[in-house]
Amino acid sequence: MSNREGEDLAEPLPAEWDLATLKTLDIRFYAMKISPPCCKIRFLLNYYKVPFTEVGGKKPESEYKKVPVLDIADRQINDSYVIVKNLAPILQGRPLTQQEVAIEHMLTFGVMLALEKATASSLRSLCGCAGLMGGGMGCALRCAAPCIVCCVAPRMLKDKEFKTIPEYSQALQSYLGGQQFFGGSEPSVTDASLYGTIAPFDAVDAPPAEMLLGDTSSPLRTWFDTMAVRSAGSKFV
Repeated sequence: MSNREGEDLAEPLPAEWDLATLKTLDIRFYAMKISPPCCKIRFLLNYYKVPFTEVGGKKPESEYKKVPVLDIADRQINDSYVIVKNLAPILQGRPLTQQEVAIEHMLTFGVMLALEKATASSLRSLCGCAGLMGGGMGCALRCAAPCIVCCVAPRMLKDKEFKTIPEYSQALQSYLGGQQFFGGSEPSVTDASLYGTIAPFDAVDAPPAEMLLGDTSSPLRTWFDTMAVRSAGSKFV
C-alpha cells in the first residue's frame, strides 16, 4: 500500500500506534545523503530516537521513483510532506494543527525549493555541499559545480512558483511570533521538520540559509541555534 507524491494515505496509519510502538517496528528509510527532504525525515526520526535502517537511493521495484520513501512494517509512505503529516500524531501524540500544516506545506513546496535553487546558483554553496556529501559523489559534485551554476541553475524549477527567501523569512518569523519554538515552550514536529530541512544549508555556510535565518539579532536565528543545542547528536546527514 503506497501513495502518490502529494497524495495523502488512502488508509491512515493505525490509530493505536504511538511512539513506543513505532520504535519496535521494522522501519526502512530510502534516501539520498544530502537531499533536503531526506535530511528532514532523517533528522525527524533521529530527534525522536526512532530506530531505522537507511538504504541509499530509490526503493527498488517501487512505482514511486523519488526519495524519501519510508517503509513502516508493511506500509510505504512517499513524499516528505505526507510522511511528516502522518508521523506527527505518533511522534508528538497529536496531529498537526491547521497552522502547522500550512507551515509544513510552505516549507516543502516553497522554502525548500527557494533554498535549493539559490544554492545551485552559488559555486561556494555547491562546493560546501560537496564537502558535506564526501566520497566519490562529493568529488563529482565539486567538479560539476561550475556547470551546474552556469547551465542547470538558470533553468531549475522554472515550472514552480515560489516566493523569495526574504519573504519566507518574514512568514516564518510571523508564525514563530514571540515563542521560543514553533511548538510553543517545547519543540514540536514542526520545529524538527523545519530544522532538519534548513540545517544542511546552514552546515555548508550557504548564503541562502543566512538570508533565511538572519543574523544573531533575528528571532529565527535564535530559534535555530536553540534547536541545534536541544537536538545535539541527532543527525540530519
